[in-house]
Amino acid sequence: MIKINLLATQKAKKTKKKIAVESQLIWLGLLSLVLILGWFLGWRSLDRRVQGLRAHEVRLTEELTSLKAQVKVVENFEKNKKTVEDKISVIQELRKKQSMPVSLLNEISQRLPDRVWLVSLSESRGNIELSGAATTNSEIVDFINNLKAAPDFKNVQILESRQKKEGAITVYSFRLKWTFLI
Repeated sequence: MIKINLLATQKAKKTKKKIAVESQLIWLGLLSLVLILGWFLGWRSLDRRVQGLRAHEVRLTEELTSLKAQVKVVENFEKNKKTVEDKISVIQELRKKQSMPVSLLNEISQRLPDRVWLVSLSESRGNIELSGAATTNSEIVDFINNLKAAPDFKNVQILESRQKKEGAITVYSFRLKWTFLI
């Protein structure tokens, strides 16, 4: 009779099964280790990136505050510049107006006939009104023609001319208006 040892085959099958399971557990352990290592490296990479972005954010915030300060300086400069430009324009306007009465009176005096005299003169935004008197109407006409010949006087008009007595002398009073271009 032949004796068969069945226990050894079962033990061999268990050993193969055990080796296969151990092999799978090793692979599972290695895979888990690789996954954990990958997760750790990924987390560490993201953490460094977050720290870098936070540092970048801090730098940008500092830069933003310095730029805001510079913007305020520029805005103040522009306000000051506008104020200075306004003052300069006022000064130029005053200089222009300062020379206007001198040139106006010079033009009128050069064109004034001998027997004509002025009583009043007013100016408002380049519009001139003048009152005066003369001994004859022809002298008033000469004065008006002289004013019309002036290059800086436009639209010379007589508003009124009246004859009146001043004592024993007959005098013609008149009013004129025109535009002064300077």
